[in-house]
Amino acid sequence: MLAIMQESFFTALRQTLSQERLEVYGSDGAASATVAARYLLNMALCESLYSPLQLCEVALRNSIHRELTSFVGTESWYDSSKLLLTPWAVEEVERAKAKICRLKKPIIPGRVIAELQFGFWTSIFEAHYEEIARFLPKGIKGVFLHMPKQLHNRHRIKRRLEQIRNLRNRVFHHERIIHWTDLEQQHEGILEVIGWISPELSEMAKTLDRFLVVRKAGIKPWKNKLLSHWPENASRETSSRNQKAAIHTIPAPFDATNGAETPFGHRWGGDILEITEEHLMSLQSGETLLLDIQTEYVAFLKKSDDPGANLKGLGYGE
Repeated sequence: MLAIMQESFFTALRQTLSQERLEVYGSDGAASATVAARYLLNMALCESLYSPLQLCEVALRNSIHRELTSFVGTESWYDSSKLLLTPWAVEEVERAKAKICRLKKPIIPGRVIAELQFGFWTSIFEAHYEEIARFLPKGIKGVFLHMPKQLHNRHRIKRRLEQIRNLRNRVFHHERIIHWTDLEQQHEGILEVIGWISPELSEMAKTLDRFLVVRKAGIKPWKNKLLSHWPENASRETSSRNQKAAIHTIPAPFDATNGAETPFGHRWGGDILEITEEHLMSLQSGETLLLDIQTEYVAFLKKSDDPGANLKGLGYGE
């Protein structure tokens, strides 16, 4: 049974991706294949969270922008004396404008809004905007039109948004999240915030969502892929179509699901082809059976010329 992957291949990965990036996935002394599989699973989890995080960020900023426009009376609310931004928020606005200027584009509200970071929008729920700017708590209803009234609490909203921002930053910067035990709850929290703003967008987000599928599948599919393509003590040439096919008999029934352990090692399975009496008669008469393997390979079976031998495989091809 193959348990590890080629060390030369893993060494090349470590050099390319950096020792520091990979070592956090093997701090428990895990084998190379497990370390690499954890890295791939983490990448897949980040990818699956990208769409809900993006939709949440865009929906939140646009909803706050609309409500502040109504509150102040202008789309350029960030420049209005009617809204007292915090000194940090003022710096963020100026930084966004400077970037637009460097791009030699007009400074219009749409561009300024798009350039402001997620942290700017979560900061709108700080105490300053309730005690000094007076945008909150009334603004909560306008930003989150579909939030239950009993949840209209600035402190709780701020905590939820900061949690989402923390996850968003880790995902967008390719950091490790695979070890987080509350990822399912955080994922559900993102979808809930989207629903507070727009049930329609929440419905679309759930349709696009792949997080639960990736999370449930876990590390096994990624480990199987690595061991299938880069097994230790086996080169790609050993599976070339020029190699003579081998045949084994095993006790029935046999679990042929994907990733099954077989007498040939770890293999992708799934197809069970039944041979009828008619097929056996064809073999006895000297004919060859062609077996279509998952519409990708063809296996050829014929009766051996050796009276004392079992069926022999001639080979396989696409």
